[in-house]
Amino acid sequence: MIALETVLCPVDFSPATPRQVDLAADLSRTFGARLVLHHNRHSLGAVASVGWMWNADHQCDSQTVVEAKLRDCLSRVPEGVRAEQLTTEGPASRAVLAAGELVKADLVVLTAHGTLADDHASITRQVLEHGGRAVLVLHEPTVEPRTPRFASESVDSQIVVVPTDLEPATRAALELGFDLTRQLPIELHLLHVLPSARVWRSHHAGSDEEVLGKLRALVPEELAARVKVHVEHGEVGPGIAAAAEGLSAVCIVMGEHTGTAGRRWFGRNTQSVVLHQAHCPVWYVPSTRAA
Repeated sequence: MIALETVLCPVDFSPATPRQVDLAADLSRTFGARLVLHHNRHSLGAVASVGWMWNADHQCDSQTVVEAKLRDCLSRVPEGVRAEQLTTEGPASRAVLAAGELVKADLVVLTAHGTLADDHASITRQVLEHGGRAVLVLHEPTVEPRTPRFASESVDSQIVVVPTDLEPATRAALELGFDLTRQLPIELHLLHVLPSARVWRSHHAGSDEEVLGKLRALVPEELAARVKVHVEHGEVGPGIAAAAEGLSAVCIVMGEHTGTAGRRWFGRNTQSVVLHQAHCPVWYVPSTRAA
């Protein structure tokens, strides 16, 4: 079962912040988690090198202004959700890592902005690789036409895609997908992308039917009617993003091979490609999942 105790939501007061806060609050309410809204104050020198902030040219707000803006964000949080605010100062990636450690976050909810430059992805990679916690990355509304709803009372079914390379290290992402399906109105789609012919010869996983059989074997019996399996062909990262778009998925739940740079299927490049090309949030789950 999903055990979310603390959700960390680093906010930058950009136009995308309200959607980010709403989604983090939605998760916190459904799973009974504490919500921590975090803002990092920074010097102009730091801003120039931090890509996750929405506008590198805006001036650093005073502590009083920051606290007022955080209170505005807190006013969006539904009654009954335990919510608090936290401010830090310094380089953004270090601040998010430090805040995650301080509050013992199980999940970090981030928004990537603009062109999704490498600095945006580096925040995600650093939190995953050094924070030991899951990260849910949203894009701006112009990039994401659909917003996932993590409320148990949601009526309409939503599609969530879980890509897997059929290796044990991605099991945590599968388990999160199964848990979400048990608790929410979700139709889950398991996906395996068979890569190019050159890679195929050294990393052959079997024929389409063999892979489909392996995917079906992963599905718990009680979820069989709500889980579908797919095999696609081509480059792994673009294949995952394209499949999610074709299915109108509201979220991709993706495993992370922390510290295993030699793995090709779910290596850093695949994660970066999916983040850049996906039109829905990406929920990255470390191989040892805290949430």
